[in-house]
Amino acid sequence: MSEKPNKTDSNTKSSDTSVNELEQLRFIVFGEAKKSIETRIDSIHSELTSALSVFKEQQISQLADMQLRFENALDALDSKLQSIDSHHEDNHSSMIKANETLNAALEMAESSGKDDADALHDRIDKEIAALSANFDFKYAEAMEKLAKVTHELTDTKTDRKTLARLLATMASNLETD
Repeated sequence: MSEKPNKTDSNTKSSDTSVNELEQLRFIVFGEAKKSIETRIDSIHSELTSALSVFKEQQISQLADMQLRFENALDALDSKLQSIDSHHEDNHSSMIKANETLNAALEMAESSGKDDADALHDRIDKEIAALSANFDFKYAEAMEKLAKVTHELTDTKTDRKTLARLLATMASNLETD
């Protein structure tokens, strides 16, 4: 049992020695570069800290300025609102009278407009009926021509040129109708 601690002690001493040697080797190889990087990091840190301080002061100044402008604008809006309220109270009675006059005129216009709307509705119904009849007639005529062409095509064999002329004629007939 006493041999195990001795082996561990010797292993620990050899590993400590190798670690120290490794640290010395790192210092020799990277020591100056590490110091340079640490110096640069410290420099950047101090520059960043001072820049943040300046930025913080600017933000505080801008915030105070914005707060002052906001308070001034709020005071201006408050005075404007009071002016509008007094103006509104002055005009309230005249608006009530105008409303009564407009209601009377609206009732008169509504009664005359109803008669005009009924006449217009009848006229629109007649126009719709005429357009619908015309559309139905044109549709039936087109379907009849289509059926005729379909019958001709199914009954007779035609070459491509004849078929092309027939379709062109049909297209021009549809455009003119």
